[in-house]
Parts: sequence; C-alpha cells; structure tokens
Amino acid sequence: MSEPERLAVSANGVRLNLYHLGPAPSEAAPPVVMLHGMRDVGLSLLPIAEAVADTHPVFLMDLRGHGDSDKPGGYTMVQLVYDLHVVLSELVGRPAVLFGHSLGGHVVCRFAALFPEQVLGAIVVEGLGPPDGRTPDDPASRLQMEAERILGSLSIPEQQRPLPDLAFAAERLQANNPRLPAERALELARQGTRVSESGQLEWNFDPRVQTVFVGADADASERYWANVRCPVSIIVGDLAGEYWSRALSGNKEPAGSGWTGNFAPGELEARVDTFPDAELVHMPGSGHMVHFDEPERLAQATLEFLRRRL
Repeated sequence: MSEPERLAVSANGVRLNLYHLGPAPSEAAPPVVMLHGMRDVGLSLLPIAEAVADTHPVFLMDLRGHGDSDKPGGYTMVQLVYDLHVVLSELVGRPAVLFGHSLGGHVVCRFAALFPEQVLGAIVVEGLGPPDGRTPDDPASRLQMEAERILGSLSIPEQQRPLPDLAFAAERLQANNPRLPAERALELARQGTRVSESGQLEWNFDPRVQTVFVGADADASERYWANVRCPVSIIVGDLAGEYWSRALSGNKEPAGSGWTGNFAPGELEARVDTFPDAELVHMPGSGHMVHFDEPERLAQATLEFLRRRL
C-alpha cells in the first residue's frame, strides 16, 4: 500500500495531524476514523488501518498532545471530543465509523452519545476503563485519593527525559509489552519518537496529556454508554489486568482490597450490557495494547464488524 497522505486541520487554533489511507471519503464505503490511546500516536494503528483501507477511507488522528499534532499543554475530554467533531465536519464530510483504543475509546463513546447523527458504528478497543475496586468506601479516603491524583498529574514537567537511541526506546516498549516482537517494537519506536529542537531523541507526546483524566467529568464515561445508539464492537484484551495493575500501582489501593487489575466475574459483561447494541469480542493473546500484541486478529475483528453491521 502507498504511503498515507498527511492532512491537517485546525481545532480552535490547535493544529491536528492526520493520515488518510484508501479511497476518497466521498466514495460509497463508510469512512473510518481511528483514535489512538494515551502516550501513543496514530501511526501505531497502521496495521489495522491498512487492512481496512482496502475497502474504506481511513483517517488516523494524532490526538492533541500526541504525535505531530500541537501540544498546547492542557488537555480535557471536552477538547478531544471537539477535535473529533472538527475532523468529521471539515475533513471527512460525512457520517463515519469510529475506532478508538483506550483514551480514544473514551472519546469515541462520548462523541457517539453526543453526536449520534455523525456516527454509523463504533469499535471500542480496551476503552471502558480499568476494573472497579480501587475507590475506597470512606469519603475522606476518596478525597485524599483525588487530591493525590491532582497533584501527581498536574505537577508533571513538560520536559521529557531524553532517550539514548531508537534501540533503547524499542527495548522500553518490549519491557512494558512482553509479547511485542523486536522488529515491531523498533517500528513503533520510530513512529512514536521525535528529535527535539535541542537534538535529543524523545517520545513524541506531551507528558502532561494524562491530565485529561483529572477533573469532575474525567471518570464519567459510563454515563454516556446507554446513549450510544449505533452498533458497537467492544474489544478487550484478556491479559489487560497486567497493564492495569502496573499502570495504577502508584495510586494507593483500599486496605485489604486485593485489587489485581482484573475484572470481577460479570463486571465487564455488565458494562457491555449498558450499551443498547453492543457485542463483546475477546482477544485471548492481548494485554491492554491489543494493536501491539495481536494486530492481525484486531484487523480481522474490525473488518468482520464492518461487513456484518455496516
């Protein structure tokens, strides 16, 4: 397949970088807009996008603060939803299927509930948040946890620690994703890094992007689920508990909670049942980064959903 076409659009002064693959968006097949997760870049979803682009126009977004999009320093869910609205209105120009991984999945669910006329279907990959069981019952303890979260997230410096070279970056990716092959890790390292103005290699995202999950509405995605009227494919990595237990280990857990990062029996299914029209797809060999661990299987699941439901 030919190289993706680079596009750009301004969302109230923030330049958003995108990649277009496949047919023109005006052609018959519904366009697919793909959103990556936190501390990732749009091109990491390229294996899935290339498979879909054989039949559908595909747009890969670099979310604000990530990749080659602007990094304004402050990030909220409201802004990310607005960015997607601008992309659909000004670039895609017609209703689309939305694909979102992790943070991108949260954005997709909110957007589909708020602007249902613009969404034909949704594919939400590891986008329903971590398992329950981390929030203490005691109100004072909950407030303390919130205070620690605010200070921890908003005190992150803009400056990143430089990376020695691409090989080191690839090794870090493999350390965090133990099923990631070396060749794929190096490819992802190339896509996910940049050379700074000072000539140092660094990850190509703003470290402050995690502030998107701080605030009164940050954890309220579930209140949108019941209002997502389009067909939804919810894809989960069966090994994602390893990610959640590691990623959230810095936060204090309720004493004696035994929180492992895994969903309790029936918990995930209950979340899926909140959606009016959703199906649950398991990826048995994947952790949270499904597009790292099983890109071919994820591409096939995406294509099957598009064939059956669109």
